[in-house]
Amino acid sequence: MENPALDEPDGWSISLGRLLGVRVRLHALFLVVALGLILRAGFSNEGEPGIWIAALAVQILLLLSVFLHEIAHVVAARLVGGFPERMLLWPLGGLTRQEPGEECTPGARLLVTAAGPLANLLVCLVCALSLLAAGHRPPLDPFHDPLIPPIGLSPFAVFLDRLFWINWVLFLFNALIPALPLDAGEALLGLVAARMGERSGVLAAVKASLCCLLGCAVAAVALNDVLGLVLAIVIWTAARQRMLRMESGEGDFLGGVDGFGASTSLEMAPQPPARSWWTRYRERVAAKRLEREAESRRLDEERMDGLLEKLHRLGRDGLTAEERRFMELFASRCRDRQSGTRG
Repeated sequence: MENPALDEPDGWSISLGRLLGVRVRLHALFLVVALGLILRAGFSNEGEPGIWIAALAVQILLLLSVFLHEIAHVVAARLVGGFPERMLLWPLGGLTRQEPGEECTPGARLLVTAAGPLANLLVCLVCALSLLAAGHRPPLDPFHDPLIPPIGLSPFAVFLDRLFWINWVLFLFNALIPALPLDAGEALLGLVAARMGERSGVLAAVKASLCCLLGCAVAAVALNDVLGLVLAIVIWTAARQRMLRMESGEGDFLGGVDGFGASTSLEMAPQPPARSWWTRYRERVAAKRLEREAESRRLDEERMDGLLEKLHRLGRDGLTAEERRFMELFASRCRDRQSGTRG
């Protein structure tokens, strides 16, 4: 199993397995933030019935919503010919890493970037329509407390209320804050890179990230909320990593929330057109089938050698009926392969 270095963002993560051919990892920051929010909710609302269960439920819904956000990025990347190899989940989205050398157009890059927020917005739409049909308004206020739902909601309506709010906040953060590694920051990078080159795109995204970093720090102090400082640290780390990779000539290999960026602008050699994910999948299946056939032939040949030695020592009467049938079938297969080769 691969163990990323600790100076990489995915070095502080644990593996959750594979899905759709993508390695899924959970960042330690998600666990830290989730545990902190659960403890803060429990101690600040002490005596409130069911508050610990409600806080845990909100974090589970957040994890599922972030996972849906990243699955949307993966599906969109494959639709435009990308092949993401790793998905790293953190509280406001994820980092999806793709194979190096993949090319994409600016339009494809923006499509992949927009897929995550659009998936969250779709969940919001479904939840909002369900709440409105039940006579309740969806919580559009990003400072809404999902742990204490409005009075009179049924358990299912409480579930929809929390699910709407979580996906609404994920959409707002990723669509309105132009900072790395959020989707709006990746969109800014892609738009500038399409017109002025990858280096200019990275510089524009990093400068915007630093401005957002200062805004998060000021908001954290004004609201007395440590989560703003955590977001500022994440923005700083992502912007610094992107600058270092650009200066080292690695281009957009790590990527931001999507990891689906064009190759570095220093790479001038023409590249072959990217194959679709379906073509690569069929090639992998064909290669595995050839491996299985080669292994089966090797085992048959080893058994045939043993039977020939037994035939030499004991004669034909020393072979069982199944062994004689195997030798006849093996000889028939060899004749078919030889005739096919001559043909």
